[in-house]
Amino acid sequence: MEQRRRNVRAALERIIEKAGDVDVNASAVVGAVSAYARINSRGRWVERSETVDFAEMFRRMSPDELDNYAKTGALPEWCKAAIGATAGEGQGPVDET
Repeated sequence: MEQRRRNVRAALERIIEKAGDVDVNASAVVGAVSAYARINSRGRWVERSETVDFAEMFRRMSPDELDNYAKTGALPEWCKAAIGATAGEGQGPVDET
């Protein structure tokens, strides 16, 4: 099983490395990169997900920040950083089992 996991990773690496040298469509390259990103160092498939607790963010906002958000819709910089770190960047915990 371990050898098969390494083989899958090696095959995906070759697809990614050769993407510039052969005629493959973008979908194949994106699919290979996506699959490769989901295989952890132990060769296991890991689905990463992120959750942002907006209620907690609003509880943390100061009255001035809440007022500004209500008037303009602009989030404080610290909120943007918290949301930006999770928006598709996979910054959450990784299951290495």
